[in-house]
Amino acid sequence: MDWQKKVSLWWAKNFRPLVVALLVGCGVHYTIYANQLGTMDAVHIGALYIADGWPEHLYWETEQGRWALRLVDMLRGGINQPALSALLMLFLYALAGVLLTDLFGVRSRTAKYLIPLTLVCAPYVAEIEFFHYCSVSYALSFLLAVLAVQSAVCGVRFAWLAGTVCMAFSLGMYQANLGTAAGLCVMLLILAVLRRPGAWKATGLTALRMVLMGGSGAVLYMLILKVFLRLYDVGLSGVNGINAVGLDTLRSLPLGLKNAYFDFYAYFFTHGIAQNHYGQIAGYLLLFVLAALAGLRWLVVLHDRKAAAAAGGLVALLPAAANVTDVINTGATVALRMAGSLAIVVPFAIAVIDAAPALTERAFSWGMALCTAFCAVLLRGFAVQVNNDAAVMLKQKTTVVNLANRLCTRLEENADYQNGAEVVILGEPKRGAYPEESPLKPMAGELAQFGPLSYDPTFNAHGWYVLVWDELGVQLNECADETVRAISNSDAFKAMPNYPADGCIQTIDGVVTLKVADFPF
Repeated sequence: MDWQKKVSLWWAKNFRPLVVALLVGCGVHYTIYANQLGTMDAVHIGALYIADGWPEHLYWETEQGRWALRLVDMLRGGINQPALSALLMLFLYALAGVLLTDLFGVRSRTAKYLIPLTLVCAPYVAEIEFFHYCSVSYALSFLLAVLAVQSAVCGVRFAWLAGTVCMAFSLGMYQANLGTAAGLCVMLLILAVLRRPGAWKATGLTALRMVLMGGSGAVLYMLILKVFLRLYDVGLSGVNGINAVGLDTLRSLPLGLKNAYFDFYAYFFTHGIAQNHYGQIAGYLLLFVLAALAGLRWLVVLHDRKAAAAAGGLVALLPAAANVTDVINTGATVALRMAGSLAIVVPFAIAVIDAAPALTERAFSWGMALCTAFCAVLLRGFAVQVNNDAAVMLKQKTTVVNLANRLCTRLEENADYQNGAEVVILGEPKRGAYPEESPLKPMAGELAQFGPLSYDPTFNAHGWYVLVWDELGVQLNECADETVRAISNSDAFKAMPNYPADGCIQTIDGVVTLKVADFPF
């Protein structure tokens, strides 16, 4: 069969689940992209940006090991439009979800819809979307990790070499997806052991191809990274301990494993990583218990001790594989935007329930019926959680933009401003005269609670510059970072009252300074 016919057959089989996942995802995430909501980083970046081109810190992304981000940004011309980024991002995640149904070999039509839906609607995807200047790159990184694993299990000789390239570029965009690939490999090995309990040679060869793909992909990633670091004459950043990866991994292995297993638990059963304030914990618990019962019945039907031992060992290994970044880098634990590997645990549970031997010969499956009901609980929780965070960020943005409009009106009345003096706006509204925030904030994620402006003076000032320009079309005469820091530390600034009090605008060292609030330190 030629490749064109294969693609045509694949498209005919997966078109509807792909489109349904994309449309539902667009609905769930609508508030985010329609209101152009973003994190403090996204506000700071602005509407036009290419990675490694940040004037204040050139090659910042490569210093963090993400050398491939620049390539994707160049393809889109640096245009940073949240709606377009969201559409592309959701399509890539929906496509990855459909590929997971193929990799897991699901049989039922219901499972083929549930798997991409539970991925696209996950709060993990929403948090990626809030970083809309790199959300497409992060989604592509996730997809490439899935494709890398697919190349290792497709059965075509040396296809894993193509997976090497996919893995290298996936890590070059976002290293957290190493866990996505590692976790997915363990999931597929579990299914292989259960489906072919006596085929140890074939399963071993598959595992070997996975190791070859992952190892060679990581090596290729590091080689390319070294080239870019040498080319740009920079070193790895100390942010989150990335520059120490590999030096103390063995010595810190116990701590890394502890972090990996705790983060696995925390993601699903606490409010610490994915919030889980709207019934998700109950949904996860019910779905995982059902998957465990399905797996146990599968083992009883097989009556194969070797297969049971192998499957049990792989299940125990899954948290460490999914959170492998915890293991190799104890300087950083899993944040929601890093949790791609954990977002595919639900699709894996669905696949186990779908593939397990049925209780009866009847066409109706109680297992899939219960699975669908529990996934409905999760999907409802996902949708509400995503929109909870979006509502909090929308309230913050509305407050800041409306305030910015009034600030500009006050600035235009200032004589020094009218004469073209440099301008700086400093402070967060929530620390000044506008402390009231959304009642939904306690249930929101860490990034949503943080707000659109930084507590660091230079980042805060630049955020105001970008926000005023992007939202109001007013271009302020920006001053240098050194000047901003000097003003924020000056006694004159600290003595100024906050807006809207008289005296909130003063000229300090020739710079028109508007004080919104004091800084926390």
